[in-house]
Amino acid sequence: AIGGSTNCPPHITAIARHMGVELDIEDWQTHGHDIPLLVNLQPAGEYLGEDYYRAGGVPAVIGELIRAGKINSGAMTAAGRTIGELHSDIVASNPDVIRSYDQPLMEEAGFVVLSGNLFDAAIMKTSVISEDFRRRYLSTPGTENRFEGRAIVFEGPEDYHDRINDPALEIDETCLLFIRGAGPIGYPGSAEVVNMQPPDALIKAGVSELPTIGDGRQSGTSGSPSILNASPESAAKSGLAIIQTGDRVRVDLNARSVDLLISEEEMNARWAAYQPPALKHQTPWQEIYRGMVGQLATGGCLEPAVHYHQVVKDLPRDSH
Repeated sequence: AIGGSTNCPPHITAIARHMGVELDIEDWQTHGHDIPLLVNLQPAGEYLGEDYYRAGGVPAVIGELIRAGKINSGAMTAAGRTIGELHSDIVASNPDVIRSYDQPLMEEAGFVVLSGNLFDAAIMKTSVISEDFRRRYLSTPGTENRFEGRAIVFEGPEDYHDRINDPALEIDETCLLFIRGAGPIGYPGSAEVVNMQPPDALIKAGVSELPTIGDGRQSGTSGSPSILNASPESAAKSGLAIIQTGDRVRVDLNARSVDLLISEEEMNARWAAYQPPALKHQTPWQEIYRGMVGQLATGGCLEPAVHYHQVVKDLPRDSH
């Protein structure tokens, strides 16, 4: 409804797991994809944050969703009152900034959850799919919302910046930019680097965005419709680890799939020859973190930590 960041699923999933509540990545598809975009705010829309605040902000959006029957108004809040008691009567003061549910900025604007032979789960923020991107990649008659392209693979953000303008890569508008080594283990911590720009020559020719895919994250202020938060990441030996520049890849938003188009024999041969890149720890804490962290699809949590609940109920031991 608000065109929020792709950082939201990992954060909310992590909070839920630390509370002992299991929240699956597919829940974002089941309960969120059909929600329309109500907030006309950059990068998905036109207005700025202060306009959103003055129009009523999050309380006005909650009120609109309650009236549309999309929020359980009886849910209790930390204020000691139900969410319905707090928000049911709040109406946006500027309906162009916060739209009504039946006159949204975009229909079905939630996250799409994708899977395939490159990863088990990744998400795409559909609210920032521009008209140019939709026309170029998602509107071919007979194959709407599907496209294929040639992969260009980068080994992290440094490699991307070093080589994106290399003419030997022959990057054109039919290419998909991949970045790996940017997940919780590989980076470590997962970096906001998936929203890669095309080469300068393409931008000058009018191609402002290419499909981008990776095991890292990107900022919610980015307007790039990337496929990101890929889990498992390449460092956890997903298919992202063996994709090569020049491979063909198919993206099908109808089937919610992303697949590397190579034979099973070729895939097996690549895995047989695969040598994982060495993880370079800069601190002991990075080494500890890498040994315990999970994937973005499950919140990027330190896996042992999610088993500790209500830790303040007992008298803590202080090492003084």
